[in-house]
This record gives sequence, C-alpha cells and structure tokens, in this order.
Amino acid sequence: MQPLTNPCIRQKPGTLISPAAIDAVKATAFLAMLLDHFNTLFLSPPELMLYAIGRMAFPLFILTWAVSACRRPEHLQKNANRQWCWAFITQPVFALTFSGQHPWYALNILFVFAAATQLLALHHRYGRKGLAAGVVLCGIMTYPLSPASYGLQGLVLALSAAVWFSSSGTGTRRVAAVTGAVALVTMNGITHLTDSPGPALLFAILPTVLLPFVATGCAGLILREHHDRFLPARCFYYAYTGHLLFFLILLIC
Repeated sequence: MQPLTNPCIRQKPGTLISPAAIDAVKATAFLAMLLDHFNTLFLSPPELMLYAIGRMAFPLFILTWAVSACRRPEHLQKNANRQWCWAFITQPVFALTFSGQHPWYALNILFVFAAATQLLALHHRYGRKGLAAGVVLCGIMTYPLSPASYGLQGLVLALSAAVWFSSSGTGTRRVAAVTGAVALVTMNGITHLTDSPGPALLFAILPTVLLPFVATGCAGLILREHHDRFLPARCFYYAYTGHLLFFLILLIC
C-alpha cells in the first residue's frame, strides 16, 4: 500500500463526483439501510425486494467514507478517534435492537470504518510497521464483525476503495479494484449459491454489485455541476444511532 497522497480527489468541475453527489449517495445509502433494518426487524417473513435494496447500503457508505478518508490524510487519526467513539456509543443500542437477529458479540457497522481508518492512520504515520499493526487490528476485528457487519469482506472492500482513491499508480489501483470486486461479489449470498442459486443471485449478489453503481452513476450525472454539500457534517453518526434507538423504542412498545 502506498502512502495516501490524495492525487485524484480534487473536486474540480467534471472530475470524479461532486460534493453534492457524494451527499446524495450518502442519503441513498441511509435510506436503503433504513428500509433494510425495518424489513429485518418488523416484517415476517422479510420482503425480498426490500432485502435486495438494502444490499447497496454498505457499498455506498464505503464509497463516501473512502472519498472522505483520502481527502486529508493528516486527519486520519482524528477521524479514527471519532469513529471509535461513536462505534462504542452506538454498540449497546445496536446490540439491544438486533438481539433477536445477531449474537451478543456482533459489532455494528461503525467499527468497520473505525478499524479501516485506524489502519490507514497507522500506515500514514508509521509506514510499514503501522501497516502491520493495522492489519493485525483488522484481523482481530474480523470475527465480531462477521455476523452483522460483513466481516473480512467489509474490511477488504473499505481498504480497497481507500487505496483506489488515494493511489496514483496504475498497478496499485488495478490490484485494489480486483480485491474490492472480489469482496463485493462475495459479500452477500455467496454461501447460498449451491442450495438456492436463483434467489441468492437475484436478491443478494446482483443487487450488491449493480445497485451501488446505478445509484452512484445517477447521483454523479444529475449533480455533476453542483459543488455545495447539502447534508450537515457528521450527520451519519447521529442518523445511524438515532434510527437504531427509534427502532428499539418501537420494538419495546
């Protein structure tokens, strides 16, 4: 992994994706996650179409996180500290809300971003030694992230996206694209291809792979000339914790 240099996130007109489009992607991801969580918690049996829509939430959040992480590498440790804090604050609410769906040790999705950002921060500050320490940390996090937050595939997708956005080397970006694609394809439904190939492909694998590209492409096309953000800074933390708390109250009532 090369040091983060931020050569490709410059937000000039016509380059990559505008700040407004990034906010649109984030809003789309949150709506997809909201529908997915509602489907999981309140519908029995869950609706397959809502499940399929929910598959695009995590990849879209990864995109917005990677763009932000690569913008100012010198702030990586500060961002990691904030993400660890919110991850731990949210964990009790997450555990109570999904107590019927996941084991007690399952970690919420904010731990994925915290661990990935911490790896990048360690690498940025300490080079190869920091990278090794970050890999060990992510390895430790893989097991508790697996039941509810995509485990190894989630971490690989996050780090692959960060490398792709931060590196100027063609070879490095190609490797990141391949590893990210493998993580994306195997993230949902891959274990059910043998016993239920049709539903696994139609409602899990294909939505995970295709819907994020459709959502990002539409946002980039519609808002490509808009360079002002419309979402408040750090709104995702409040929205993520808040919607879990709201669903928990509904479950209790």
